[in-house]
Amino acid sequence: MLDDFFPVRLNTIRPDEAITFDLYLKLTTRYVHYIHCNEELEGERQKKLKSHGVRKVFIKTADEDAYLSYLESGLSVLKNSNLDIASKGSIAHDSLITAAENAERILETESGFNKQKKQFEKVSEFLSTEKGALKSILASAGVSMDNNHHAATVSSLCLAVAAKAGLEDKTEIFELGIAALLHDIGKNRLKFNYMKPWAEFTPAEQKQYKNHPQDGADMLAGKPYINPRILGLIAAHEEKGEGRGYPEKVNLFKKPLTYQILSMVNAFDHFCFEENLLAAQAIDPFFEKNGQFYDESLISVLATVLT
Repeated sequence: MLDDFFPVRLNTIRPDEAITFDLYLKLTTRYVHYIHCNEELEGERQKKLKSHGVRKVFIKTADEDAYLSYLESGLSVLKNSNLDIASKGSIAHDSLITAAENAERILETESGFNKQKKQFEKVSEFLSTEKGALKSILASAGVSMDNNHHAATVSSLCLAVAAKAGLEDKTEIFELGIAALLHDIGKNRLKFNYMKPWAEFTPAEQKQYKNHPQDGADMLAGKPYINPRILGLIAAHEEKGEGRGYPEKVNLFKKPLTYQILSMVNAFDHFCFEENLLAAQAIDPFFEKNGQFYDESLISVLATVLT
């Protein structure tokens, strides 16, 4: 059954180290067993897969907990002084993309949520303590080309901006990071191509799209381990300025710092996609076009972490 498998990023599989689950490749509509549990994916084989454009491999749903534990332990390499910064950035970013791709499944259980929390703590520490960490992640990311890529980039940027802005409460930092990863989950309910230009949306599609922040919060409501602060961040991520956003047209400047960071970073990454600009290239034109909608000091922090 196709539903028995889910994707993980190839870069999250550590070469020349035994894995704790079976690994599969997808060939059209079927899955082919590739590496057995307790075997290694040799570095040369991994390079060969990458050379053929393979970015995702697959595991069985039953092995999800084993993979999450493996991923959590693997993020310990972010503290390894012998590993180059580019490799660390790639590992951190791909772990976030994998989390975004499988968010609904992972967050179905409190166990999955708690494992995700531990992963975020390690990525957050990497971003706040190692010089060049964000640049390495963004270099791995490039321009966000799909929703999962966007979620991972927004999460990374939010964590970096929060650290630079002086946010120290680990709970608040985690809530911001997980909300950033999940902020567009409501788009999963949309039945049309929401990546097309806004001018091509029908009035009905525009209305549906503007409801996606609240739809996302509603999808996650009722889970006791996802608190109202996370839901509030998700519901408000498209608000901007003094009531210029949606869905509630609230005054963003009166919202807590974490709300302002998520809204600004989300808009910034969308701007990068629309203008086909890398983050470091986009900050000045973004400020010129959108500076009135966000706290100027936060935009300065964003510029600082990008340079």
